[in-house]
Amino acid sequence: MSHEKAEWTRRAIDVMTAWSAGHCDSRFAAKRVAAYAGEEPDGAMKLAVGFINLSAMLLTEVEQLSGTDATTILQDIARFTFELSPET
Repeated sequence: MSHEKAEWTRRAIDVMTAWSAGHCDSRFAAKRVAAYAGEEPDGAMKLAVGFINLSAMLLTEVEQLSGTDATTILQDIARFTFELSPET
C-alpha cells in the first residue's frame, strides 16, 4: 500500500474510532467524515478509498479468524442487511 493510500486508510480508521468511541452514535463520526470530505476537492473519494482499504483488511482478518471465505462472509452480511430492510 502506498504512503498516500495508507493515509486515506488512517482517515477511515479515525472515522470508525470516532463511531466506536461514541458507543455507535454516528454524530461524532459524521463530523469526522464531513471534515475529511471537505478538506480538499477529492476528499470524499480519498475517504471512500480509505474505507475500501479498511474493509478489505477487516474482511481478510475475519476470513483468517473464522476460516470462512470472503465471498461467504459478504453474502452473510448481505442477507443480514436484507433482513433488516423495510419491506417494499
